Amino acid sequence: MRSVLAKASVAVVAIGSLAACGGGSGGAKPSGSAEEPSAHASTAAPTLKLDVPAGYDTARGWQLSGKQLGQYAVLPKAGAIAVMTSRGSTYRVTVRDAVTGEVRWTGKPFDNLSEGWAPGLFVVPAGGKEYLVTWSRGEQGEDALSKAKQVYAVDVYAADGSGDAVAPAHHVEVPASDYGTGRVTDGGERLLIPVTDERTAALDVATGRTTTYDTDSLKAPGCSSCSYGNEIAALTDRDPVVLNEGAGAFGIPGSWDDDRIAPAEADPATGAVWPGTGGHLIARWEQKNGGSKNVWAVLDGRTGQVQASALCAKPFIGSAQAPGSALSPNGRYLVSDHLAFDLQSKKGYCFEETDDTKPLSFDTVTDDGTAYGTSLTKGESLTGTKAPVELSLATGTPKPLPEGAEVPAADLAGVGVFTHDEGNVPYLVVYRHKG
Repeated sequence: MRSVLAKASVAVVAIGSLAACGGGSGGAKPSGSAEEPSAHASTAAPTLKLDVPAGYDTARGWQLSGKQLGQYAVLPKAGAIAVMTSRGSTYRVTVRDAVTGEVRWTGKPFDNLSEGWAPGLFVVPAGGKEYLVTWSRGEQGEDALSKAKQVYAVDVYAADGSGDAVAPAHHVEVPASDYGTGRVTDGGERLLIPVTDERTAALDVATGRTTTYDTDSLKAPGCSSCSYGNEIAALTDRDPVVLNEGAGAFGIPGSWDDDRIAPAEADPATGAVWPGTGGHLIARWEQKNGGSKNVWAVLDGRTGQVQASALCAKPFIGSAQAPGSALSPNGRYLVSDHLAFDLQSKKGYCFEETDDTKPLSFDTVTDDGTAYGTSLTKGESLTGTKAPVELSLATGTPKPLPEGAEVPAADLAGVGVFTHDEGNVPYLVVYRHKG
């Protein structure tokens, strides 16, 4: 059975590594040679004038480059950008104002437990606030008498910190199995921590409390015969969303199930679900009566209510990864790979590959409903060639951007965030909106 957590949710933020490629159990490989920059290293004006969409002003903004960079994450509600840098096995986070680039606060240095891999970094919204999370997995507790034990070490920072060495609001350690490469992931409104194949811990970032679930005792609602193959697909602040992919059933036990909330075009016996962002879920069903399409929808995680849906061509080759999602800062628009939704008008659009059209994938959407992403031209390469595209959710009509244009990795607080590599030097470039 394909795991619904094969890919960590993008959530409400753009997350990336500008220093190295991601992978493994801990995230991106550290470069090994970069020294930790000064927490208050000044931000330069944007000397790079990238070819970007017309709404961004390349004369106003700021940039970071080289040793100032590592993994990064954006905090839309706080209007900030966090960067995690390293010195050897010691890491720290620096949070900067998204508009000015000025340092708001820096985290206390912490040790990485994962050999050869950088800690994970992401942002989790909970209770109307944002929390910055770092985590690593490795051995701890060895001494002359005791053997080391595998643990997950998770640090949770409040977004509105202040100071030069801010301690995490919560430091949580959870036992890990002695094998495997489990990852801490964003379950939607709590963190999912795989303890063993049968036990999963849920971490509430607001309180630091953990709840452990025995997946053998959970059953997907609406499927009384589902004794095997049940798993936690997502989390609300109170309940797990349980999926049995083999039976196509999911929901919150005792609250709602997909049979009752599936859109009219969907075959409710074919459901699958993934954690979205901002309390949303991403769901998929096959079209009923053997139709040739899939039905995709955005759901309210707590009630299961369908907020918007779209009919979508079935992919020529199905993805083994769970779809990520990104939300506009005002919460109205949501994009998820080949899908784009207006949650206010309840409209959904799909740009999966067809006989006549190339597949489009979107990573960012702005408050005015402009989504940015890429199209894919498949050739001899397994990955193909990507070209920049723009979509207006007011019309649902995409258009190509000029060849060579770069699209934002995120948009927040009146700025666009771009990543760029120039002469093997990584850059994070922030341009303000025009006007």
